[in-house]
Amino acid sequence: MGKKKDDKAGEDGEKKKSPVKLIGMCVALAGVGYMLGGRGAAATPASATTTTIVQLEGCAAGTDATTAEHNTLDLESMSINLNDGHYLRVTVSLGLCPGVVGVAAGEGAGEPLNTAPAKDIIVSTLSGNSMATLQEPEGRENIKELLTQRLANAYPEEVYEVYFLEFVMQ
Repeated sequence: MGKKKDDKAGEDGEKKKSPVKLIGMCVALAGVGYMLGGRGAAATPASATTTTIVQLEGCAAGTDATTAEHNTLDLESMSINLNDGHYLRVTVSLGLCPGVVGVAAGEGAGEPLNTAPAKDIIVSTLSGNSMATLQEPEGRENIKELLTQRLANAYPEEVYEVYFLEFVMQ
């Protein structure tokens, strides 16, 4: 009579392990490793900090957009002729760089910002456009970017952004 082989034993007489048990043990070991600190291994230590300065485009070098005080100057509402007999009533606010005080003539202390060139740029940029172009969000955004670029060139280190407060076409 020969030796009885255990049905779970391999040809060498060693016991085979169930694949389900092996997978379960791997999952358990991974979970233990995670709980013992593996989850924070890739984290940056609290003592290592970095500072990022976001340059406020159009303003003086070193102007941090995240901490700078943002001033605006609201211009009067303007009616501008569009193509095909339509018109646009627009009110624009100029985003001013930190340190620039935008006061209209007669409003408190400080030298008033000469807004005549800004109004001229707004009228010349917007007039003659079609109502169909300005009705589309993309068309308005393109005009806004063009106005911002032209006003920033006319007022270097003073104006960095244009805001539409009113934009009504008829």
